[in-house]
Amino acid sequence: MEDQYDFSRFPGFQPNPSASATSEFARLARHMNWSPRSKTYKRERSNFMGSEFGLHFGTESKLQNWQALCRELQLDIPMTSITQCRKALARVHVNLVDLIDSRRTGTMIQKFSSLTALRVYTMDSGKVFPKNAAKKDGFLKDLLRRIW
Repeated sequence: MEDQYDFSRFPGFQPNPSASATSEFARLARHMNWSPRSKTYKRERSNFMGSEFGLHFGTESKLQNWQALCRELQLDIPMTSITQCRKALARVHVNLVDLIDSRRTGTMIQKFSSLTALRVYTMDSGKVFPKNAAKKDGFLKDLLRRIW
């Protein structure tokens, strides 16, 4: 997975790092005339979201990345191992696109009371994190929830 999405490949596009990931990618897609149903759109969105997650949260399954995420989600548990962090995060339901946006825009992360509530929100908002981007990375893969 790339460390940072390469916007220089798109002449005339000026990225706005403080815009939400969803709106920023939509703006890029409009700039490039990508249809949301096209393979290019899907591939670029997956690369963009994966790069954004890596940029803001790291791409390696290191204890400090897990601890930082637990603190950000205000989990008051002992976090002395990756296993403890994973167990705590397994009980937390957050939208991954919103998690990225919290770093980009400074908004609070909404935690959902159940997987069902997360599913409803994710489907209604269209903020679905690309599964193939998440599967490239062990750290991110552990945060996925089955939405469908």
